[in-house]
Amino acid sequence: LSRRGYLMELRLCYKTYPFKMNLAAMRQFKTKTNKDLWFTLVSYLETYIANQSKPTITLMRALYQCVDFETASEAFHALVKQADSSIELEQIQDAMFRVGWRPVEDEDSDFIQPWPLVLFDVANKIDQEFRATVGDIKKKEQAG
Repeated sequence: LSRRGYLMELRLCYKTYPFKMNLAAMRQFKTKTNKDLWFTLVSYLETYIANQSKPTITLMRALYQCVDFETASEAFHALVKQADSSIELEQIQDAMFRVGWRPVEDEDSDFIQPWPLVLFDVANKIDQEFRATVGDIKKKEQAG
């Protein structure tokens, strides 16, 4: 997808993983979960937005209800695998487990946020990238 070949990044358990949203990621996710990656991410964004003003524990519960640990690990893996094929699912799952289930206030908080907040960040980045790409296509069509 990326307009300039730019890889997006996610931070999980003190490690930065490059990732890419493309058709291969969508196919891998569908094969592993029998779910659509776009629908999953849009549903996740919607759940976050609907619950963001509620207490943190309520927000986290709503996010877990929307996408469980296994499904999230397959989503992360499908996206990361497009940028680095050496990353195994077990590595992603281990990182997800280690960051726990509640947000942390710390100087390194970008690296140790729980996976539900990382998945929200990933969904936002993908959404922004698609919006920018569509805008570029529209500009090209209007200029051409």
